[in-house]
This record gives sequence, structure tokens and C-alpha cells, in this order.
Amino acid sequence: MSWGFDVTTMSGREHERADVPADLVEAVVRLMPDPAIVVDGGGVVVAANSLAETLFGYRADELAGRPIEALVPDRFRADHAAHRRSYTSDPTQRPMGAGLELWARRADGTEFPVDISLAPLGVPEHPLTLAAVRDLTERRAEWDARARLSAIVSSSDDAIVSMSLNGTVTSWNPAAEHLLGYRAEEIIGRPVWRLVPARARGELEELMARVRIGIRVPPADTVRVHRDGSEVDVSLRLSLVRDPQGQPTGFAALMRDISDRKRADEELRRLLVYAQRRERWLEAIAEIRLALLSVSTLDECLGLISQRAAELADADSVTVTVPTDDPDRVVVSAGVGELAEPFLGAEFPLDLSLVGHVLTSGKPITSTDVAADGAAWTELIDKESIGPLVCVPLTTSTGLAGVLAVARSRGREAFASEDVSLLEHFAGQAGLAMDLARVRADMEQLAVLADRERIARDLHDHVIQRLFAVGMGLQAASNTIGERGPRDRISEAVEELDATIREVRSAIFSLELRASSKVEGSTRSRILDVVSQASKSLGFQPRLQFDGPLDTQVPDSLVPDLLAVVREALSNAARHAEATVVEVGVSVHDDLTVSVTDNGNGMGESSRRSGLANLRARAVAHGGTMELGPNLPRGTRLVWQVPLA
Repeated sequence: MSWGFDVTTMSGREHERADVPADLVEAVVRLMPDPAIVVDGGGVVVAANSLAETLFGYRADELAGRPIEALVPDRFRADHAAHRRSYTSDPTQRPMGAGLELWARRADGTEFPVDISLAPLGVPEHPLTLAAVRDLTERRAEWDARARLSAIVSSSDDAIVSMSLNGTVTSWNPAAEHLLGYRAEEIIGRPVWRLVPARARGELEELMARVRIGIRVPPADTVRVHRDGSEVDVSLRLSLVRDPQGQPTGFAALMRDISDRKRADEELRRLLVYAQRRERWLEAIAEIRLALLSVSTLDECLGLISQRAAELADADSVTVTVPTDDPDRVVVSAGVGELAEPFLGAEFPLDLSLVGHVLTSGKPITSTDVAADGAAWTELIDKESIGPLVCVPLTTSTGLAGVLAVARSRGREAFASEDVSLLEHFAGQAGLAMDLARVRADMEQLAVLADRERIARDLHDHVIQRLFAVGMGLQAASNTIGERGPRDRISEAVEELDATIREVRSAIFSLELRASSKVEGSTRSRILDVVSQASKSLGFQPRLQFDGPLDTQVPDSLVPDLLAVVREALSNAARHAEATVVEVGVSVHDDLTVSVTDNGNGMGESSRRSGLANLRARAVAHGGTMELGPNLPRGTRLVWQVPLA
């Protein structure tokens, strides 16, 4: 029982037979730091220290004299005896069962993993073997835990990277290779900074410092550099690695690829933006509808459409282009923006314009760069200033009614597909708005025509009849007056009444024609428009009188010359006559006769007549004549007359 060791040996007689000094065996066993057993050549336990007895669960006097196979599980005993005999024949100091898993058996029958080192004692004639035994239960559990951890790390879908405190990579799992492209042998031993973009290095240094002093940091979204130089979006969690004594030895980084999540977030953000923009588009459509239900005109509606389209599409220019009476030309009827303002009211050929192409095809057109497209599509825009452009058709119940063109300045980003979709929807609603505006205008026109018809009836049934009655009464009274002077004055009054009756009849005929035809493009209405326009330059409204079936008897080929005669005659009166009264008469019988009289300065210099040469040429071209003379007692009279077939 020296030095705290309890060494149990066999009896002195048997010990002497082994020719081994007892004090030698006792000293060797006592000095062993691990559980130790001494076995003779026959496989019998000669001695064991207290550590061995405790390990195997035997009392102090129970191990000595037992066969060593009693400490070996049943399934290994036969093989163990053979291995023992082989060792006895050639004893050397070495581990037992190199490359094999060794198991031992306790007194209670339980088994546990062991590591055994063997060393020979004694002499060849009487061999002894010293076996140092270590219980591997805890170490094997540690090994198993490490193996499980290694398997988890190797099979993990997340990149798991270990690094030293100074940032040198010490481990690299397959998921890290898949995520960042580096093989383990390419990156282990290299600084982790090669995986970090320059802009994110400070962020990682701060994160490592916080983790090192014990601050728990939640996962953070960041980026890492792939082997090919591209950047990868990752979620990073960093934790501190400590040794068994609790001292920090490095960091463990878990990185997860969040590229799909980023794309999903971006798509969600885009959809939210689209939903918000769509809501604003719907509000704009509702605003346009409300405007149309009020007193807004079609021109005001088109202006509102242009303004809202520019705001909602973030555009620098918006135009609304519609067809003209000429099927080969279009006109810009509304628009907003500096790039569109110079073209308001401009006409241009249908076949040389982008909007003409849309009107012809009925399909929207998108251009990311008009100048780069190079097509001679447009006279509408300055191609050097316009960048992205979208043209969508305005469709009404009667077909294509125009084109909504939305443009951004050169160098700005192109319109997204959602922008084009919203513009198409907006244009469709704008087309409905145009329908509504036209219907309302037609209703207002019908109301005007009905009012004209009523006025015509009232004039015919009341005013003319009363004028006739007054005239007949005056004629009857003149027959009773003997003096010539009063009788002549009454005759002049009757003639004035007749002239008034003819003018009223002409007005009635014009009103009835407009009310019955509901067409503003008749010959009479076009002459009325010319006369009405001349009132601005004359400073007063000329008198106009029609006589005969003007709209049915005058051929269409003659109408342009007729309008030109009236326009030129009124223009001359405005420029030269300084008249206060101008009368225009248009009569249709066997001939078409236009007379224009004024009470102005009369016929002046020849320069005034030179402007009428064109009118005379128009009359001659139709086999007619034109006469210009005085209008007694004051003024000028122009008579333009051509025969009717």
C-alpha cells in the first residue's frame, strides 16, 4: 500500500515460480498512472492496481488469480486468447489491437470501450505482460459527437466556415464550396477578407469585435464575393468558438444563400408598387369620368387625360393625337410637357409617324430609344431629346379614335411592362370618356337643333304672318291717300317689309335645314361659318340671306369656289371698305349667284381690284362671270355668277 497504490499479487509460492521479484511488480504497477494489470504467460492476472479494480468493479482480492479472459466480453474471448498467445511468443511494447475497437467487461457484465497498451516484463522463460487500460467511454462519446457534428456540417445546406481570431479560414464545408465556389484546399489557410467586398469589410470587423466581447448578434443580411468575382446575397450568423478552458479560439460563421428570398422580396415590392400605382390610375380614371359628367368639353377632357398620364407614368411628355378630316393626316389635339408643347395643333402625315403606325395596327408600340431605333416614324418629336416612348391606341365604340403617346427624356429608364399595361387600361378608359363627351355633345346639338326648329316655326307662324298683315294694311291705306308724297313713303315701307320677309324666310329655311339634317357640314352651315369668322375682322356681324335650294342644287365640286368667293369678298371689305354694313346674298335658281355689298368707301385704286383676279378666274373656269361696281348711294357691290347644270 505504498504511495497510495493498492497492489494485489498472487501467493509467494506461485510468485517465486515466476522468478520475478515481487517488489518489481509492485513498483511497476504502483507507478502506472492508469488502471494497470499484470498477466503471466498463461493468461492469469498476477497483479492489479486499485485503479484497475475500480474500473472493472472488483474488490481488492478478487482480480488476482483470475484469467484475463474474464475481463473480455464473451464474443471476443476466443479471438483474445489467440492474440494473447501470439503476443507471448513475441512480446513487444505496443498498443493492443491496433486498428481494432477494443471492449472490456466489468464484474457486473456491462461492457465499455477501452484503449490498451502492452509492455513485456520478466524473462522469456517466465513472461509477464503489463497492460495499461484506459476507459474510452467519455472519449468515444466525444468522438461520436464530433463525428455527428462533422456529418451535420458536411451535409448541411448552409455554408459553415470556421476561422481563427485574426480571420484565417480553418474549415470549409461542401455547402460553402457550392455557395462561394472555392474548394476547401483553395481557401483554408487564407484570410477570410478575400470573401468580403471592400465596402462590407468594416461591417464584418465590427461584427467580430462585438461577438468576441460576448454580445449576441442576430443574423444579418450582407454580401460575399464568389470565386468568379460576382456577389452573393447571404444571411450571416457569427458565433465565438472557445476551448475547454473557455478561452476564445476563433469564430464560426454560418451563411445561407438568400438570393431567392431577395428576388422574392423585390418581386413583392414591385407588386406593391404596381398595386399602389394601379390605385392611382383608377383614381385618375374616376376623376376623368367625373369631369365628363360635369360641364367639361372634350378638349378639356383630353387635356386632363394628358396631365394625369404624365403624372402617373412619370413622363416628361404626353400627347393625344387624333385623325383629321383628311384620312392621310393626323393632328395633335392635346398634350403636356416641354417636348410636346411645340407640336400642339400640328398636323403631319399618317404614314410617317409613330402614332400613325399605332392607328393603322391598333397595337401599342414601345421604344426604349427613339433615336437608336432609327425608323422615320415621326415628325411629331425631336428624336434627339426623346428616350423611352410608349404609344397606345385610344379606342372608342366607333373604333380607333386616337393615340396616347407617353415619353421620357433621353437617358432615363425605360418603361416597365406594368407601365405599358396600365397605360393601355388608362387609354381604354380614356376612349370611353371620349365616347361620353361626344354623346353629350350630340345631345347638346340635338337640343340646339330642336330649339332652332321651334324658332323657325314661331317665325313662320307668327312673325311673317304679322309682317304680311302690316304690309297688306299699308297697301290698302296707300290707295286712300291722294297725295303722292305720303303714298310713295308708304310704298317704300311696304318694300322694306318685303325685304324683311325674305330675310326672315331665308333664316327660317336655314334653321329648318339644320334641324332636319342634323349635319353641321352642309353648304349653308359652311357659309355661315365663313361669315361668322369674318365678323372678327369686320368688327360686326354681316347680314346673310339665302334664296333657293342651296344644299341640294349646288354640286360639291363648286362648293370650294363658292366659299372662297365669300371669304375673299368679306376679307376685302374688312381691309379696304371701312364699312359699317355688309350684306351677303346667295341665291340658287338657274344660276348660282353670290352678291356682297357694303356701305364703305366705294371702289378705290386698282390695287384693290388686283386681289379679286382669282375670284374672276374661278368664275370663268365654271363658265360664269364676276362684276364689281358701285353700290348706290354708297359703297361697293360684287356679283359672282356661274351657271348650274
